[in-house]
Amino acid sequence: MKPSFETLIRNPGAGRTDGVPGNQKAQRAKAAGKRLSRRTYLSGPRVFGFTGVYRPFSRDVSVLTLDDRPGPNADRLVEAWERDWNLPGYAGGITGTVGCNLRTEITKVCKETLVRGECAAPPTGSLLRKLSDTLAPREAGKHERRVLRDLITTGEHEIRNELTTKLIADPPQADISQRELASRLMNGVSLSTYRALQAAFAYEEAATALDNCFRRFLAHATNQHGSVISPVDALKTSGLEDLAGKIGVLAQRAIDSVAELGDDSLSLDTVNVLSPFAPKFTAKQFFDCLTARHDSVQLAKQKLSWLDQIDGDWTVRTPYRNQDGQLDDATWTHPMRLVTLANFFRWTT
Repeated sequence: MKPSFETLIRNPGAGRTDGVPGNQKAQRAKAAGKRLSRRTYLSGPRVFGFTGVYRPFSRDVSVLTLDDRPGPNADRLVEAWERDWNLPGYAGGITGTVGCNLRTEITKVCKETLVRGECAAPPTGSLLRKLSDTLAPREAGKHERRVLRDLITTGEHEIRNELTTKLIADPPQADISQRELASRLMNGVSLSTYRALQAAFAYEEAATALDNCFRRFLAHATNQHGSVISPVDALKTSGLEDLAGKIGVLAQRAIDSVAELGDDSLSLDTVNVLSPFAPKFTAKQFFDCLTARHDSVQLAKQKLSWLDQIDGDWTVRTPYRNQDGQLDDATWTHPMRLVTLANFFRWTT
């Protein structure tokens, strides 16, 4: 992955790296004159990186097998790519072809990269320019786009198939929010799809409310003299008392909605995250639960809390005094990929 990503950083074209996970970290490595490696790039992306989003999808549509080897649809996708870029022979490794020559060069560089522990392709060489020109995510050719569209609209994933059918038949406006689109898609779908959307909707309502409340507290505390706030004044955080009275309902609704999906692992994860917020709270009890949750998350990450206590008062640690307290609770914290999916169909038309 590092050689292919370094191609985009060194030959960015017109916005080729926009929105690509690890973009800023890779740019910093380039500015420092360093090659991409485990030290300078994403060593284990879990949310937006390959292991978090693309790998499960690739397995689901048989581009990859469960042990991450090329699956039945891998050749189909690569052959469409080589056709778009006039690189015959790449997928089949046919000796003497332009595609095979490129494949051989990539294989050699990848082996050297593994030995060195960093990208081994010459930074100003023709290989990186060639890969940047042919692998830019937003510049896929018509044949590759056609295969990708087919893979995401067919297969055994019934819920995704139903959602894609609705999105193609009635494309949403480009600026629609995740919340608006999820609500819109709930109309007229099967029970299983409705329950999946309902669970996602309920979870985001609770998670977004909690995250925004915590960030509003950070902003409120930062605005105090010396960025130090007493426990009593902490309870004056905008929206905190109101959320204390209703977070239990939001949390329990999310727990119950996820349980209806019949996925024990997902249900357990939801319970672990939200059950501490299910009781009926006073404002102080809710605040204590909110800060305790933050501390437990940071501890699990082996990172410091964003907060310190001084003689019983709270202060926000310097790196985190940049929070904007003006947050929109209708803008969900986690991306559901519904808007991304709609944009994908717009892109592959």
